[in-house]
Amino acid sequence: MTLLPSDVARVLDFLLPEGHPLRAQVPHLRVESRCRCGCSTALFAGVQDGARSEVVAEAAIGSDGEILLFAEDGRLSWLEVCSWTDPKLTLVDAARYLGGEPGRPE
Repeated sequence: MTLLPSDVARVLDFLLPEGHPLRAQVPHLRVESRCRCGCSTALFAGVQDGARSEVVAEAAIGSDGEILLFAEDGRLSWLEVCSWTDPKLTLVDAARYLGGEPGRPE
């Protein structure tokens, strides 16, 4: 049983395929907060300030944006959706797109 919202779980499943060394952390993750701008970027519980975080996985969302997964000291820290369009993309849009539904998410 996952503690993650479905949009976060689906995107992580895409970004961290079977055998990826960070995938073992996914069942233990919990979303602590979401970005207030509406993009739904997810900060995982236990993250300090994120100043030393680095991108450990990324994927394009067509030509509309990208999804970035960060880790700090080898521990997954946050999942960010970057949008170059208006309206902003969300993690739900990213999950839909990365799940095999090509084209601009509705």
